[in-house]
Amino acid sequence: MPYEAFLLTLSGPRSGVYKRVFRTITPAETCGGVLWGQATCMALQSLMLTFEVTLRNRIHASLSRQATEGNGTSTDSFAWYDHTFGKHKLEGETFEKVERVLCDAKSVRLSLQPSPDRAVASLPFGVWPNILEQQLPTPTIEARTFLEVFPHYPKNPRKHWNHAGNRKAAVDKVKDVKGWRNRISHCKPVWTEGWYRSSATRHWSEVLSRVKARRIEMLEVLGWMCPHTVTVYKQSYGGRLFDELVTENAVLADIQTPHVPVAGPTFPQAQPVDLKAYKARS
Repeated sequence: MPYEAFLLTLSGPRSGVYKRVFRTITPAETCGGVLWGQATCMALQSLMLTFEVTLRNRIHASLSRQATEGNGTSTDSFAWYDHTFGKHKLEGETFEKVERVLCDAKSVRLSLQPSPDRAVASLPFGVWPNILEQQLPTPTIEARTFLEVFPHYPKNPRKHWNHAGNRKAAVDKVKDVKGWRNRISHCKPVWTEGWYRSSATRHWSEVLSRVKARRIEMLEVLGWMCPHTVTVYKQSYGGRLFDELVTENAVLADIQTPHVPVAGPTFPQAQPVDLKAYKARS
């Protein structure tokens, strides 16, 4: 297999990270480490996407209700972010990002505005921790918003979210998910940046412990928003694939045999008669 050519496409410094961390000797072994990292990132992507969508939808619904309940017709989908409605005006980069969705290239308001759901879906992940951290106008609104975004916090959520320190801790956890998502999206290793320099062991097995602990924390925060979503994710292909990949045996298997075309993940297969009936649906 052309392992050396594959590693060159990643650049020496990028593939060198895997060589150093996994203590590989040959290009084939280093390639195995890279492929293990890519597969683990793939297994995490579905969770990160689910986390982001759940967070934004919870915030959107809460702020929509707060902006409309005084009108007698409360709704979960309202343009709370649009200052022209006379509601609270967002500030800084978050305001600018919203305006780019609502305006054309010359900063002129679009004659046909996107629906609230479409506008919210167009905003990047970074908007949401910023809103929770800086864009809510009063402590009372902060406490209510956090309660509605994270209603399943296990210990007296109403009292818990009344404390600013607890709200800040939750925002920090959300920011960590955003940072991890961005890291993976930029094709960087799945482990936390800088851990190797600060680690006492500098052993690749520590990567597994760190990655598993980080996912547990992400699932915990997702569970504060919707525990049923956590249950579905854990039983999904991505959830089960992660559990199989983040083990010492799985790492060694990839290092020893980085590319075996006849091996790998299995996928569910429908019965031919069921497939025919499904394709015939009108």
